[in-house]
This record gives sequence, C-alpha cells and structure tokens, in this order.
Amino acid sequence: MKRLTTAVALICVCGAAVAAQVPYARLVDAAKEPGAWLTYSGGYSGQRYSTLAQITPANVATLKPAWIYQVAGQGQMETSAIVADGLMYVTEPP
Repeated sequence: MKRLTTAVALICVCGAAVAAQVPYARLVDAAKEPGAWLTYSGGYSGQRYSTLAQITPANVATLKPAWIYQVAGQGQMETSAIVADGLMYVTEPP
C-alpha cells in the first residue's frame, strides 16, 4: 500500500510539473500576453516593459500592498518574478 501511495504522489507531482511548463512559442510571443511575465526580462526582447495601463502617474500615489511574501532567509534578496497562468514564481536565498 505504501508503494502505491508513493507512486500516486509521484504521478501527481510529475503531472503538476508538466502543467507548469511554458512552451517556447509562448515565450517568443510574450508581448501578446501583457498580464504575464514569462521570462526574466518579461520577454525575449529584454526591455522589462509592460504595456499594462492600470497604474498611471495620476494614481500611483494611492497604491497599497495587496499581499506580502516573507522569505525564509535573511539578508538582501534580488529577484525577478515570473508570472504565468495566474501563478507567481520567485527565487529566494538558500
């Protein structure tokens, strides 16, 4: 029974890993998905620019944090989040 449980868990994990893959064609056309940030610089152009227009000079002063993520480690952290299909992926210190 333990072997079966382990096998089912492994299949679930592998299935989740496959579902999280972003195909190459989607990366190339990243500019067509302004709500996603699929690579380090947002897209292969490396411009780190988003065409989203919800934040403007007129409303930026009214922004407030919607959520905060506390990393496990201490010290300085620099990362560029990847956003795909409504999920955000970040790296953190070991």
